[in-house]
Amino acid sequence: MRSIDIWQQRYRGSGNSGLGSRGHLLQFKVDFINSFIEENNIETVLDFGHGDLEVANGLVVSDYTGIDIFESSVSHESHIKLVNSRFDEYDGDSVDLVLCLDVLYHILQGEEKYLCRTIDNLIEKANKFVIIYAQNSLDPFFDKQYTEHLHNSKWIQYIQKAHSDNLTLIH
Repeated sequence: MRSIDIWQQRYRGSGNSGLGSRGHLLQFKVDFINSFIEENNIETVLDFGHGDLEVANGLVVSDYTGIDIFESSVSHESHIKLVNSRFDEYDGDSVDLVLCLDVLYHILQGEEKYLCRTIDNLIEKANKFVIIYAQNSLDPFFDKQYTEHLHNSKWIQYIQKAHSDNLTLIH
């Protein structure tokens, strides 16, 4: 799949997830998730798309598992477990909180079945909560501006259609 190829190549090169895991965006995510973890007594976290581990290294949680489509060589804290897997094929344990940060809009046009299976899997793996951070724009120029690695995937619409009976969507 094109999206997997793009990210495997990117991490072989720079090893960097980009602006979403740097500076004020990184700090916003870490602060928000750590507050959520504390307020909801979260003990276990599964991160669909751990990337360069900048977010993971900032989280205060005793049991973190990150999955991604590439083999990571980034150094990380000892409580962090990493799994190399496609998102739709991960078959590990369920957890209190599933994260999916800056991932869904990188699943490209033509990969909608993979997107839907990924969403189904990340919801299935959550015992309590799912946090998704992703673009869901109706901007017709979004896909044209970032054609190489971003796609306006309409993930919220899929969740509303496929999971509205067992999920409360807050955004």
